[in-house]
Amino acid sequence: MIAAILRAQWLSMRSFRLRPQRRGAALSLVTGVIWYGFWILLAAFARQFTSGPENPARIRTALPTGLLFMLLYWHLAPLVSASLGASLDLRKLRVYPIPHSKLFVVEVLLRVSTCTEMLLILAGGVLGLFQNPAFFRSAADAPRILGPILLLVLFNLFVAAGMRNLLERLLAMRRLREVLILALVLLAGLPRLLVEVGVSLAPLRAMFSRQSYGFWPWVAAGRAALGIDVLYGLGVLGLWTAAGYLFGRWQFERNLRHDAQASLATRVKPGDCSWAGGLYRIPSLLLPDPAAAIVEKELRTLARTPRFRMVFLMGCTFGLVVGLPLVFGRRHTGSLLADNFLARVSVYALTLLGQVSYSNSFGFDRSAAQFWFTVPVSLGATLLAKNLASGIFILLEILAVLAACWLLRVEIEAAHVLEALLVTAIAALYMLSLGNLASVHYPRPMNPDKISQGGAAGRFQALLFVLYPVALAPVFLAYLARHLTGRQPFFYLVLGFGALVGVIVYRLAMESAAETARRRRDILLAELSRGEGPVLTE
Repeated sequence: MIAAILRAQWLSMRSFRLRPQRRGAALSLVTGVIWYGFWILLAAFARQFTSGPENPARIRTALPTGLLFMLLYWHLAPLVSASLGASLDLRKLRVYPIPHSKLFVVEVLLRVSTCTEMLLILAGGVLGLFQNPAFFRSAADAPRILGPILLLVLFNLFVAAGMRNLLERLLAMRRLREVLILALVLLAGLPRLLVEVGVSLAPLRAMFSRQSYGFWPWVAAGRAALGIDVLYGLGVLGLWTAAGYLFGRWQFERNLRHDAQASLATRVKPGDCSWAGGLYRIPSLLLPDPAAAIVEKELRTLARTPRFRMVFLMGCTFGLVVGLPLVFGRRHTGSLLADNFLARVSVYALTLLGQVSYSNSFGFDRSAAQFWFTVPVSLGATLLAKNLASGIFILLEILAVLAACWLLRVEIEAAHVLEALLVTAIAALYMLSLGNLASVHYPRPMNPDKISQGGAAGRFQALLFVLYPVALAPVFLAYLARHLTGRQPFFYLVLGFGALVGVIVYRLAMESAAETARRRRDILLAELSRGEGPVLTE
């Protein structure tokens, strides 16, 4: 059954490929080697640490803490990136006579896609324990080391499957979606904020890491793998794993019975959104047609899209919550990070918003993208209007951050506000240039109702991993010039030069994207018309 699902997914991915995308595959391979090479390097450091026979006491203290950080990364990283990973499309699979237990196994296996990095580091640490004579003396010790670690991995997979199904269901509810995202973001940033304002987290840290609290799964796994209270640790891990299985299976079964369309339904009365309609029509007061009509259409469409609204809210809240401790904290007063707080949050929002807007401009249009090839409007003008709509949302993100800072009584100088606007605008020129090229070279259809579905194609995400530092190079150089000279005029001089180059790059990229779209029209429309397989990928 698992092989059949994978085969159906493969056929759905290749059925509309009119010719091999060798260039994209090679790019993904290169960036994949760079990305996972970094994590393999960290895994080598973990192996070196756990293999040292001279520091068994440090290993006994550090291993439970390391397993705790692994668990946090496992479950928080998808939230930070606003990407929940691959999952089964239960809407399509529930009509087939497939046992639910089999589907749940596939769902759990798909959770590996969100934690490959942690599995690499975990493998490095376990390999080091096998090479450490203080913990591995004979082959009889192998089950004692592997057993607790495998149980912990299984527990995390069950919990990740349950959390994904729970979040997907909750995020589909109109009234609850934004409140839930805000609560998760605040919960994630609360510990750091408490530390920066001077609140001691020593009791909390001790509760989660002290060896006397052996009922936590990471502590039990670490102690049992090192030969401390093995039977007790395995028993505790068995209970946690059973609880994780029950939670994951319970949420999976609820998702099978969940009617996503019913949760998205709403009643709209005449006149309820008249004020919103007035806001959408503001571009028509400033822009000529057809640009004004396209911008208004994009604003209305994106504002109603659940996936876009989730990413938009993540962009203006998570960066704010992570950056506020630097502003409130006493240790960072006057530091580079604190002074550039608003600029960093704005660039983070710009980057995050790209996956559901300018990096895949025709994604939400899907097969309707053929409309843009039939109207008497150039593709360059269409892309420009879509970019303007993205720019409006980016500006709204910055204004939302400023409003939050005002409510929290965070003092931000006018010079820092101007700096953040300029830095974000210049970074946007380069990011929009990359996004326009990606929209025609790596198009991907997006379902507006799928909260967990990613935006830009994986090949472009791999490309962005390489080109992102290049796109932000003018901003980095401006900050470097100010740091080396200590004078503000040099900062604005370098920014101005970067803006001039950015305008040239944007224009060239726009012309190239428009020409490519005309030349690859059939391929572009075929890709955007491609249906989804049984597995929803990011």
